Amino acid sequence: VVCDKAIPVGDLEECIRRGAKGLLKAVELFDIYTGIGVPEGKKSVAFSLKLRSEDHTLTDAESDEDVKAILAALEQEKGAVLR
Repeated sequence: VVCDKAIPVGDLEECIRRGAKGLLKAVELFDIYTGIGVPEGKKSVAFSLKLRSEDHTLTDAESDEDVKAILAALEQEKGAVLR
């Protein structure tokens, strides 16, 4: 996601956890980038998300729903958008 440089990565991670609908098992930061292609005053932050159900194999629709909810929370709470 791309967000304001001033937003701490920990705040983004907390928002991801709040936005998930119950399938999120782990969040791991794997990249922070500022530079070409990222607007001035912004940073690109990439996370690895692990989604899992304890009782069945996830469908694409189930995992997509969780990811969409996470992205909506990031946009609403932090102004972060997927690019």
